[in-house]
Amino acid sequence: MAPDLFQDSVKATLLSLIIFCCQTAGAAVDSVNIKVTIDRGQDFGQSFGSLFEATSNNGQLVIGAGFQNAYNTRYRADRHALQFFVRPKNGKRKFTIKELPRPNNTHTGAYLFGRDGEIYSTEGGLKSWRPKLKEWQAIGGPGGKHETMRIGNGLLAFGSNNVTFNGKTILGPPQKGSYQLFFYANGHLCFYHVHRNGKGYRHYIDEEDGFSRLYACPWTPKEPKVDLSKAIALRLPVVGETTFAWGQLSDQIVTGSNIGGFYVFENNRWRMILKPSLEYSYQLYSSLAFHDRLLMGQYPTGRVFAYDGTKITDLKGWPPVPPNVSKSAREAQTTAVYGGELMVGVWPWGELWRHNPDSRQWTFMRRMYDHPAPSTRIVHPYDVENHDHSPRNLWGQRVTSLVANGPTLFIATSAKSPFKWEPKKFPFLAPDKWRSYGKVYQLTMSGHLSIPTRWTKGPTTFVFVLNGPKVTVLQDGKHLATTQLAGSLSKELVKTKSFKDIKWGKGIYGPFGGIAIKGNINGR
Repeated sequence: MAPDLFQDSVKATLLSLIIFCCQTAGAAVDSVNIKVTIDRGQDFGQSFGSLFEATSNNGQLVIGAGFQNAYNTRYRADRHALQFFVRPKNGKRKFTIKELPRPNNTHTGAYLFGRDGEIYSTEGGLKSWRPKLKEWQAIGGPGGKHETMRIGNGLLAFGSNNVTFNGKTILGPPQKGSYQLFFYANGHLCFYHVHRNGKGYRHYIDEEDGFSRLYACPWTPKEPKVDLSKAIALRLPVVGETTFAWGQLSDQIVTGSNIGGFYVFENNRWRMILKPSLEYSYQLYSSLAFHDRLLMGQYPTGRVFAYDGTKITDLKGWPPVPPNVSKSAREAQTTAVYGGELMVGVWPWGELWRHNPDSRQWTFMRRMYDHPAPSTRIVHPYDVENHDHSPRNLWGQRVTSLVANGPTLFIATSAKSPFKWEPKKFPFLAPDKWRSYGKVYQLTMSGHLSIPTRWTKGPTTFVFVLNGPKVTVLQDGKHLATTQLAGSLSKELVKTKSFKDIKWGKGIYGPFGGIAIKGNINGR
């Protein structure tokens, strides 16, 4: 009797093993591996752009991956963070928004940036978000509004008037005036040198009266110092010109000044595309690579403008104006790619918009503030209540940050300028309404994954494994991250048998900016 039971047990075990092996083999066959090998070359601050983009065989989905090229007031997006997306071509998506703890309890604004897979807040002291603890923690290192960026495996840090690389000063402060808004791209350290001489904006007369200059200094991590004698400089028409946003489009570095000038650095020289003006407002607050163009958030239209390398075009209705607010003094301060779609944050009513490149439709996501009620009778929130204070539009509502990390998008808010709350000065926002300024939210929309990558000298290989609703990303065989799709997007991806219209090195993140790229798709 016992031997029969033993034999039956062995047979059952063997049968289970056969079924398991068949299921495993079936899962392996049913998965899709997208393999991309790239050589980024030496890191000179260039934009690495798109890896690939493809459409599902039934035409319902677009998938892609790349490195975002974005600059918001403030900061620059992490150039080494790889994004992967799955988006529906019809633009219909569900999302959730969760409020996080405030980074500070005293200031009326928050600004965020992402580096190496972490989210940082700058106002009221540098802090890092700890998701497991669900709190912000103060950290050491460059604080305040100091900006850092990775160059290869090194760290470039921009101070208020100086630049360091791996902790060593490569550019000190000037003898006269100040260096403002540093930007490193395409092997050049760029910045404004401003000497206002204690006066307001005015047309340039002579060096003693004051000046604004644009600098592009050739520099690589192998050099111990920035050599100003090799800098290509442009003296600007207006004293006091500085910038809110830099950008790069292929070999061009661009910047829009705070009084309307637009300047391009290419082939070792600066040229002026738009002249500055002391009579009217024209300001650019963000830049974002979007296919073969650079999108720039503009004031006072509140729209994004497109720069194609030659001219700037106003994109009418990008984004639209809600029917219940004024069309005046609007500003597209923040732009980003999330979930393979364009996201835009608009002042002064704290609007968040989303644009689907396939359906070409704009979707109003939500307003990031719940007060006051929108009105066409005023231009900015609390214009009337704040009439005794300057600036009157102090309580306009900004969406200051759109920072993708992991599967989510971090969103921050602010008044016109962050400052320490003064309850007796603004009773109309007491006791707690003021706290809407300086909040941080986490938006989650299925179909996005943003992850830090390892810097490599020479080729590196990324593999995107699509197994049912699950997506796993590897770099040189090592696991980077995994995400699970949900809802209708998950169902569509499971049904996808193959891909068409495959483009290597092209897509929403702009053209690939390395020196070599090769890809293939296997499975299903």
